[in-house]
Amino acid sequence: MLKTRLFCIMCISLCALYSSRAQDWESMAVELERTVWSGAGLEETNTALIGKAGCYFQLGRYADASSTLSRVRLFALTPEERQEVLYKQELYMFLSGDFQQASSLIEEAGDETRDALLLHSLVLAYSGKYDESEIYAARFVSWDGPCERLPELLKFYEGHPRHRSASTAMALSFVPPLGHFYNGAYGEGLLSLGLNGAAAAFVVANLLGGYWVTGILGGGIMLNYTFMGNQERNAALVRRHDANDPIAFGDSLRVLLSDICNNCAND
Repeated sequence: MLKTRLFCIMCISLCALYSSRAQDWESMAVELERTVWSGAGLEETNTALIGKAGCYFQLGRYADASSTLSRVRLFALTPEERQEVLYKQELYMFLSGDFQQASSLIEEAGDETRDALLLHSLVLAYSGKYDESEIYAARFVSWDGPCERLPELLKFYEGHPRHRSASTAMALSFVPPLGHFYNGAYGEGLLSLGLNGAAAAFVVANLLGGYWVTGILGGGIMLNYTFMGNQERNAALVRRHDANDPIAFGDSLRVLLSDICNNCAND
């Protein structure tokens, strides 16, 4: 079964609320920081910093917990203690939304426990590293032996979000509405096509009517907003997909893994 600390990923808000009422974690964090600044020895300092990070964790201040844990002198820890601290650091970074930095700790944190495999799979999924995440997730669900839902998990990964190229989107944006279609914004693409078509028609109509200045200046201004704006919007859509798609995929993966674990626990 999963250890209690892993379920904090799904219900940490409730845990933090309950813990903050049960104890004055803020005061404890202050006292532990006082221990550090009072000139305590290396071992006592590390213990105080780890305890202070735990207080911030209970308060839901994950970024503070992560920054506090980064002050721990890892060289003074045993291999087991070091691995545990790195696991907690990865967890705190993950909960604070610093997915890329959390993924950089995976190799050092190790993968010798089932809870580490689960955390690694989620961190990598939220970082957009789907192939690596799939390996850890498959090992996680197969921890106690073959899992009948492993094919379902692998099928889920086949549908992971595809990375959109900024250069491809820019090239396609020169032909409205292809850039928008590439980004999946079909409604915006049709609107962009209509606006650019209207701007081009305005230029042609004025030129044919002999209104050269109006056609060139007015049409140029209109196309500057419609055509150039089309390119800027497509660049923004690529950035939005790169930021949002991994999070949506990670949320879905977390639900799926939780469901698989519940089924395995009931079997």
